[in-house]
Amino acid sequence: MIREFYGPFEKEIKKVEKELEHVELEDEVSDVKCEKCGRMMVYKYGRYGKFLACPGYPECRNAKPIVETIEVPCPKCGSKVQVRKTKKGRKYYICENNPSSCDYISWNKPKEGEKWNPDEAEEIKKETTKRKTKTKKKVSKKKK
Repeated sequence: MIREFYGPFEKEIKKVEKELEHVELEDEVSDVKCEKCGRMMVYKYGRYGKFLACPGYPECRNAKPIVETIEVPCPKCGSKVQVRKTKKGRKYYICENNPSSCDYISWNKPKEGEKWNPDEAEEIKKETTKRKTKTKKKVSKKKK
């Protein structure tokens, strides 16, 4: 049964390997310049998704995450608002100047002219910094 399957399967694998030898993956060039060497950075795909990297690797090891922003300004300071995700994948909105000069953070997308509620910020900070700790139960051995 294995011979019946593996014979044709092995031929198919060799055929596909020959076809793929001439295929080259080209990186998508971005409009962002590398601060270290001046080349135009390219989009790469990694373990955690898409990111910007310098094409001069390994001489230049510069890399940056792709940050998602929205058009509405921060209700507190007026700068850009970034969209981030918690460990569980829930989106939240945070000022790009957080925590240095602005402490805006919200579950809800900010609206034009919205007033900021600091109580909501405390709730989000608590949830994003929580860590689950596993407790181990002690098993006691009974003496006979």
